[in-house]
Order: sequence, then C-alpha cells, then structure tokens
Amino acid sequence: MKEIKQEKVFLKNAKEIFNLIKKSNPIIIHRHINPDGDALGSQWGLKTIIEENFPNKKVLVPGDMTEYMIKFFPPAMIVNSKDYQNALVIITDTANRERISGQFWQEAKNIIKIDHHPEVDNYGTVSLVNSSASAACQVVAKWAKTMKLRLSKAAAQYLFFGLVTDSGRFLYRSVNNETFDVASYLSATNFSLLDLYEKLYLQDVKTARIKGYILNNFQISKNGVGYIILTKEDVTKLETQISQQLNQKTKITIDREDITSQVNLMSNLATIKIWFIACQNDSDDEFKISVRSSRWVINELVAKFGGGGHKNAAGAKVKSLKIVENLLHDLDNLASLAPNIK
Repeated sequence: MKEIKQEKVFLKNAKEIFNLIKKSNPIIIHRHINPDGDALGSQWGLKTIIEENFPNKKVLVPGDMTEYMIKFFPPAMIVNSKDYQNALVIITDTANRERISGQFWQEAKNIIKIDHHPEVDNYGTVSLVNSSASAACQVVAKWAKTMKLRLSKAAAQYLFFGLVTDSGRFLYRSVNNETFDVASYLSATNFSLLDLYEKLYLQDVKTARIKGYILNNFQISKNGVGYIILTKEDVTKLETQISQQLNQKTKITIDREDITSQVNLMSNLATIKIWFIACQNDSDDEFKISVRSSRWVINELVAKFGGGGHKNAAGAKVKSLKIVENLLHDLDNLASLAPNIK
C-alpha cells in the first residue's frame, strides 16, 4: 500500500516537472559543491534529455568543478544574474541549500529539486525525491522513462556513470530492483560500457601512488575504525615524495578530492567496520571527511559534525584537527556497538 502511494506521488510530481520544463525557458540545472559522478551525471544527463526532447530550450549547467571530474564531463557554464529572469532552476543530488553550487538560483521563477538523499531541506517548488534510490541519476532516469522521453546514448551514459559510481558498482545496500531496472533502461541505448569502464578504471600513476600511500599509512582504532588523516603539511610532503618517485621536474599537485575519493580502499579489509579519510585544504584549512560503513548507520553521527549523507555513506567539512579526532572517537564508540544495518 505504501509503495503504491509513493508511485502515485512520483507520477504526479513527474508530470508537474515535465509541464514546468515544457513551458519554461531558460532552464538552469545546479548540483552540489565538490561534485561527484552522481551530481554531474544527473546534471548533464538531465540537460541532454531536455535538449533532445525540447530542442528550442536554452539549458545552462553552472557550478564548481574538480580536476578529477574534468576527464568525464564538459566544463561548467558561466551564468549571471540576468540569466535567471523567468528561469526554471532544477537542482539535482543536493539535500540542503547550503551545498548548492552556484549563485542566483533563488532568483528563479520556479525551483525543482531532484534527489535521493533523506529529505532535510524542502527548498523546491516541486520535489522529486526518493531516498531509497541508489543515486539521483536513478531518479532522473526513472522520470525520463515514466514520461516516455527520447533518450540518447550520450544522456544514458551520463546517467549510468552517476548510477554506477554512487552505487559502488552496484555493491551498496541502496541497490534495489529499481536500480537494475533503470540500469537496463539506460544500457538499452547501446552506449559503450567498455568506454565508460575504461575511463573509470584507467588511472594515472599519481593516483596509484596516492593509493599506495593510503594503504601503507592507514590506522585501525580499538573497535575497528579504519582511518587516515592528512594535514596540509602531510599533503605537501606527499606531493614532494610522489614527484621524486616519478622524476618530475615540476612538483605535482594533490587536492583533497584526490585523497578523499579513495576512501573505499579500506572497504574490504578484515576487522574494519567503519572507515574514513580526512584531508585538510591548503586554502581554507578545513578538513574534508568522507566516511563509509558496512553495517553501521553513520549519517546521524556525522550530522552532529555538520555533515550528512546516507546511512552508510556520509561526509562533512570541519574546521580543525581536534574536531576530526572527536569524530574518530565517536565513530570508534559506534563501532563498539552491534551493527544496526541488516
């Protein structure tokens, strides 16, 4: 009964979003800061779908970009305040307004939220939120399928990229029947899975060296929390070390995303129940923390430190090493308890 009601709500909101897109121009699609594959996949996938089905629409995609993601997606577009006059804004993969990348979005005539995080900030005029979905790309793809929209190989590949990365290659507990249904829908376009997976798994030597450093230096707490904490001084030393190893004349640069994106290196190690990477940024001194677990709910604890996310995949930004240590302490206490995810 509950599922039937949810499907009715989804269909109602899906139609409302379709009608808003149909009558709006321009359309500006935002996503969260420090974008991952799901944020960018849902943003560019939705942009491509709209352009293919409504060829006269002007669709803009602003936002910050990470060096790692540039090889997978086009650069973001520059927008200004006047672009938002009578615009429809769509925000994907972003639970709360503080994490929306870009300015001026509040000036839009209508705002649509498409997401898969637990609802903590209902900032949209219309919302299409499914917290049981593996990715925002899953929600976008289901919307396109429900509305019987044209889906090209390019759009499908963008959405599949976000789906496969945010589901941990279909390994996370958020994966369900609908995830595979959507994956089948996307792959039916016959985009090149080989090309996508080659990009995903082909890594440069710098990344391999970073992985080696993490595996050689992570620690395990008393109750089974695997972790590595890098200050900005640690990152500088690592840059020098890897530059020397690679005989680079010009010193390589490492940003926080290069480090924190490797959090799942500790995911399959015996005795580790919860794992995280914390890395300090040179420009603002904040630590970015990525936390994962197998059978322990971590997002509620991480939220106490200003972060959030899913039950077993969460993150935060904190202002000092002491706060990182406090988080480690609390995660270690959590790991001492019985698991609460079946």
